[in-house]
Amino acid sequence: MIQSLPSLRRGRIALAAAAALPGLLALGQPAAGAAQSAGGSAYVLLDPGSRSTTMSGSTADLSRAHALRAGQEGLLYVRQGGTAYLIRDAETLRRARAIFAPQEALGARQAELGSRQAALGSRQAALGAEQARFGARQASATPRDADALASRQMELARQQDALGAQQDALGRQQDQLGREQDRLGRQAQESFRVLVADAIQHGVAQRASPY
Repeated sequence: MIQSLPSLRRGRIALAAAAALPGLLALGQPAAGAAQSAGGSAYVLLDPGSRSTTMSGSTADLSRAHALRAGQEGLLYVRQGGTAYLIRDAETLRRARAIFAPQEALGARQAELGSRQAALGSRQAALGAEQARFGARQASATPRDADALASRQMELARQQDALGAQQDALGRQQDQLGREQDRLGRQAQESFRVLVADAIQHGVAQRASPY
């Protein structure tokens, strides 16, 4: 659903945030399908003087936006079905970036939590491997050694329980952030729809070929 663009500073977070705009913008269309079909919608927001990109759509939409861009100008490319629009107005671009900013910030928090979850998962896996090694030794241990190994296994189990509790807490935080992303996404959908409609109505959006 989300295309990863490795050279873009905010791309991954912004694309995640854009997933909540299904009413106006269709995510994850195959590049060829988006370029050949009159259906679907997309947008590409290019920051001025930067390679930073916020988008929802296909790689074909991204390529088209870059092809229509003059130098490093700020640009909003919007495709609605078979019609494409270019918006270069600085105030409109500022408003567009402001619409997505809360979701991008929340996406950064989700990514940070995800990193913490991954680190905990690695620690849990290491403990699990250690438990397996002690379990194998217990199978052939003398009674004296078996007691020491059992004691160590209990300590490892306590550590696993503590890590599991931390994972549960992080999971609840992720769920909460996910619900907040949904809420922000609904707000962004409506705000962006109004922004684009207003730009078209007032002649700020210029028509362009989408292909």
